[in-house]
Amino acid sequence: MKITEIKGCGRFGVFIDDVDFYDMSEDQWMEIGQIHLDSLVTIIRDTGLEKYEYVKYMNKWGLSRMTFQSGLAERYPNWDGHLETITEDWNPEDVESVKTFLGISEKPNPISPQYEIIRVQGGKDDHGNPKGMFADGELLWHSNESGNIAFTPGVALLAYENTTKSCTGFLTTVDYYESVSDSFRRELDQMILIHNFIPGKINPGLNGAQDNVMYKNMVPVADTKMPMVIRSPAGHAGLHYSFNTVTGIEGMSDKEAKKVLMRIKKELEVEEYIYDHWYKQDGDLCLFDNSVTQHRRLGETDGRLCLRYQYDFSNLQTDPWMPYFQQPYINLYCDEIDRVMNPSLPNRQEFKLPNKNNYSR
Repeated sequence: MKITEIKGCGRFGVFIDDVDFYDMSEDQWMEIGQIHLDSLVTIIRDTGLEKYEYVKYMNKWGLSRMTFQSGLAERYPNWDGHLETITEDWNPEDVESVKTFLGISEKPNPISPQYEIIRVQGGKDDHGNPKGMFADGELLWHSNESGNIAFTPGVALLAYENTTKSCTGFLTTVDYYESVSDSFRRELDQMILIHNFIPGKINPGLNGAQDNVMYKNMVPVADTKMPMVIRSPAGHAGLHYSFNTVTGIEGMSDKEAKKVLMRIKKELEVEEYIYDHWYKQDGDLCLFDNSVTQHRRLGETDGRLCLRYQYDFSNLQTDPWMPYFQQPYINLYCDEIDRVMNPSLPNRQEFKLPNKNNYSR
């Protein structure tokens, strides 16, 4: 196993080469997980992974999780995840969302109750249905579930087919946060962002049904308020500022907020903090933080297929993760993550739930 530094993610980001997934112990994979927690962006090149092995390895780090699925499990506790078992008491909007979601998802393990990976792919099948989520073209800077208080902290993306004319880009924010003046850092620490989902803002090519799934994952509640500064699962403080869902700052006029946000965006979008990974072969596995890091897609997407797995880091951490530094967001997170990790979800017992009583008020 060879580890080298990625140029362009600040002091973060590593390449890992010469990994044999078909001759690797669980201890070795968990060691890679610890490296990734600290590096925020990890790219394992030329893995040779197939779908089932990919999901098997990612499951070892933590639970597959999407807010959209968790909400359905809460509203319809007897649903087993299949279209055929939807009953007539379902909300029609939820039915359409499920049809869209199942159409773009895969369940590599036939006996698994969960659809664990999303096809990131354009194009349509013979029936005119989208083959995957996120249509052709560029995907602008974003973090997944950015306006959800209990967002999922980890994302994996396996370059599966026809990826060599495209790239996945990463923007880290920790070094920027640490580099600003003490006075501006204090302002950032107190800043509360307002999030809203705006159709077409991240990926203009989505259809109405996909937009519906997208908003339920990105910002399920309009005008959601979340702190600008949070901590990653490894404890790195940085900015949870997804450019394309943040619409304002609490306590500021629209004009004032726009000026501040544009300043921060301009100072973040520099070569020092950005790395664009142009794929030289299929099989690269991009692992990236979803708390204080943004990602994007550039290049050609014709025939391109990537497989996305979104997950928690529970099996890599000894204590529950608390992303927030201040109230009421600590308590809000505790309540929401308890709801999201619905008792009906498989393996909930593996997830480390935070306890409100362990945090100062």
